[in-house]
Amino acid sequence: MSWTLFKANLKANRFIWILITVIYSFYAVMLVTMFDPENTETMAEMMEMMPKELLDTLGFTIGTTLLTHISGFLYSMLLYLFPLIITIIVNHRLIASHVDKGSMAYLLSTSNSRGKIVMTQALFSLLSIASVFMVITVVQILVASSMFPGELEIGKFIMLNMYALILYFAISGVCFFASSISNESKYSLGLGAGIPIAFVVLDMLGNTAENVSWIGNLSIFGLFEPDRLFAGDAFAYIGMGVLGVIAIVLYIGAITFFKKRDLPL
Repeated sequence: MSWTLFKANLKANRFIWILITVIYSFYAVMLVTMFDPENTETMAEMMEMMPKELLDTLGFTIGTTLLTHISGFLYSMLLYLFPLIITIIVNHRLIASHVDKGSMAYLLSTSNSRGKIVMTQALFSLLSIASVFMVITVVQILVASSMFPGELEIGKFIMLNMYALILYFAISGVCFFASSISNESKYSLGLGAGIPIAFVVLDMLGNTAENVSWIGNLSIFGLFEPDRLFAGDAFAYIGMGVLGVIAIVLYIGAITFFKKRDLPL
C-alpha cells in the first residue's frame, strides 16, 4: 500500500470523520445516561404515548436492560444515519472523485501501480468505518461502566458492535464498488448513496405493518437482528456470514474491475 496516499486520505476525510463520530458519540452517551434501571416501566409508558406506527417505522424498541436499551435506540434509526454518511462520503472520495477531477492521472503517474492505489483505498475504506464503531464501543463501555457498574453485558455488547460493523463492511462494499466503476461523481453518488438509502427505505417500509413485513427482507438491513443475536439465534450468525461474504465479493470485485478498466485520463 501507499502510506503517502493513505495519509492524504486521512487529511482529506478527517473533518467529516471527526464531526460525525463526535455527534454519534454524543447521542450514544445521551442514550446511556437516559437509562434508569429502576424505572424501565416508566420509560415504556412514555414511549407508548408515541404513535406505534412511528416507533415501528424507525425501529425503536423498549429495552428492560442497559444492553437492550442501547440496542433498541442507538442501533435502529441512528445506525442508518451517522455511519451511513461517513461511508457514502469517504468511499466516493477514494476513487470516483479522483477520476472525475482528473487527479487519478497524477496518482498513476507516480511509482504507484493501479493495484497499489486501489488496495490502499480499499484498506482506508474499511478502516474508516471500523474506527467509528471502535470509538463508539469504547465510549459506551466507559460511560456505562462509570454510571451503571455491572449493568452492561460487555461481551454481548461487543458482539453487537461486531455485528453492526460487518453490516457496514457490506454497505461500504456497495459504496466502494460504485466509486470504483464510475467515471463521474454523479454516478458514484447515485449508486453509492442511492442503493444504501433504498435499503433503508425498504427496511422502514417493512416495519410499518405485518402485511408488508416481507419488504424488509429485500433490504440488507434485514440481516441485522440484534434481538436474535442476544437470544443466541443462529439467524444472527448466518446473517453475519452472509454480510461478510457480500463485503468480500464487493471489495474484490471493485479492486479487480478498477485494475482492468479504461480510465478517462
